[in-house]
Amino acid sequence: MTAVLDRARDYSAPGAASVHPDAIELSRIDVNPNQPRRHFDEDGLADLARSIEAQGVLQPILVRPVGARYEIVFGERRYRASLMAGKTTIPAMVKAVSEVELPVVAALENLQRSDLNRFEEVRAKVHLLATVLGLSADDVPGHMKRLRSQPDEHADDVLVVEQLFAQLGGEQWRSFVVNGLPVLTLPEVIRREVERGALAYSKAIVIARVPAEHQSGLVQDTIELRLSQAELHARIRALAPLPAADTLATVKRRLSQRRLSQLSPDQKVEAERLIEALHRLLT
Repeated sequence: MTAVLDRARDYSAPGAASVHPDAIELSRIDVNPNQPRRHFDEDGLADLARSIEAQGVLQPILVRPVGARYEIVFGERRYRASLMAGKTTIPAMVKAVSEVELPVVAALENLQRSDLNRFEEVRAKVHLLATVLGLSADDVPGHMKRLRSQPDEHADDVLVVEQLFAQLGGEQWRSFVVNGLPVLTLPEVIRREVERGALAYSKAIVIARVPAEHQSGLVQDTIELRLSQAELHARIRALAPLPAADTLATVKRRLSQRRLSQLSPDQKVEAERLIEALHRLLT
């Protein structure tokens, strides 16, 4: 695990790749189908294309040789904008990056250099964690929750995760578990808008807490009317309350030992108090 992390650190260091002596033809370059960034804002690309048309590409992209062609490790946005600008070549650094190293290098470079939306950022970190921990991406969320709740039982993995997040900078890994991973389980109608960058993650989490029948309308209004956080909360407070039967069904679906174990200590105390009060009332 640490060996993979060390390789990622070496490849992301300045001077790790050599500048190609000549610009590479765009027609010989392929995109990385598994790169973290999925959504490219068309207006932003158009602005970058105009800049490239006037000044050229100011920072080379990084590619790896694959047979007689090249695959992008990072810099796909500059590649796409160059195509839009009508360019035929692009300045590039060339580095031999293996299949094992590719997701690590691509994720590190994108997380450190690009303005990924929250969904892309979380997904990139999950794939990076999967690589350094030797897990599948699907297993990462559950394992990260175990690391947070039982760090002494997984000391080696905790050390690797701490080193990785120290290298990435920004949020700490424990905060990522609590505030980042939930983006992967957002309802589709909400997740889709977060993924394309139209809905802020902070607002998505708020909308996800309301009953499902209200979510689509709130998403649409938040985006189209550019609602602030305060305005969104006001709209939610104004919603008609659910019938008692629907509220009970929602609570029953959500009430489980697993969900209770994910609450903070204060929340657990409050939940237990309410459960005990309901028990006394019904008996």
